[in-house]
Amino acid sequence: MPSKVSCLYVLTVVCWASALWYLSISRPTTSFVGQLTAPARKAVKAPKTNTTTFSNIRTRPLNPHGFDFIINEPKKCETNVPFLVILISTTHKEFDARQAIRETWGDESTFSDLRIITLFLLGRSTDSVLNQMVEQESQIFHDIVVEDFVDSYHNLTLKTLMGMRWVATFCNQAKYVMKTDSDIFVNMDNLVYKLLKPATKPRRRYFTGYVINGSPIRDMRSKWYMPRDLYPESKYPPFCSGTGYVFSADVAELIYKTSLHTRLLHLEDVYVGVCLRKLGIHPYQNSGFNHWKMAYSLCRYRRVITVHQISPEEMHRIWNDMSSKKHLKC
Repeated sequence: MPSKVSCLYVLTVVCWASALWYLSISRPTTSFVGQLTAPARKAVKAPKTNTTTFSNIRTRPLNPHGFDFIINEPKKCETNVPFLVILISTTHKEFDARQAIRETWGDESTFSDLRIITLFLLGRSTDSVLNQMVEQESQIFHDIVVEDFVDSYHNLTLKTLMGMRWVATFCNQAKYVMKTDSDIFVNMDNLVYKLLKPATKPRRRYFTGYVINGSPIRDMRSKWYMPRDLYPESKYPPFCSGTGYVFSADVAELIYKTSLHTRLLHLEDVYVGVCLRKLGIHPYQNSGFNHWKMAYSLCRYRRVITVHQISPEEMHRIWNDMSSKKHLKC
């Protein structure tokens, strides 16, 4: 007889299919940072217990993060302090991507000797059907966190700040944090054992990824357009590609606190770089983080930490191949 979880999972998939058909005939909507509509349901405030008090914050923040948790997992770190928390930026319709991650590199039981936590980050959809589907998914897997800002491309910065806030509030004893996206394949062996090295003393004020030294794009037709009045400088500070970066857990609170007094930018990775500059933290370059698509090769993927633009089907194939051929030498 199938288990309760299996039945719920099948029901969830069926409901998702129905919801996505409904959404395919609806016009999508977008929003910008700070533009909020009425919550789909009453927001659940973070409990006052087991929280971190953010000290030394000036009384008048420029950018108060005034969003409540709609869905939260505040007890994830209570029983066992994790070595690594993985924060995955995703959207409501990406159920297949989330499930592929749960079944491959994001499986929390992959390492028997280390506690790994995987969390998916979302805002609130303007479509109530999608909100209900994500709530059902959360009740099955307990790995989703949602705040009541509108989920959109221009609010990706809010999504990352939500993840920083969650770590600082509910999991501040963790050793490391990774922020990545739902179309990224992560080579967990390289991330954990070659980069973070659990046997060594945890670093502090540490931040690494694929470092970009870029300039604002002033072409309004570009996806990465940056208005001069929003960011007047001719160069960005060094920042890590938002497709994947890793930092010591103490940096989560530092970035969150700094963001309260730093003007929001819609380019999430650039904004994190601006906060790091204020903190005097320089991100370390690591060539293992790839922010582009890379054709699959067993030996090539053994050398990297992240690869971009991987579909759910590819994720399963890559994971299965790498897992079954660990005995082969390159």
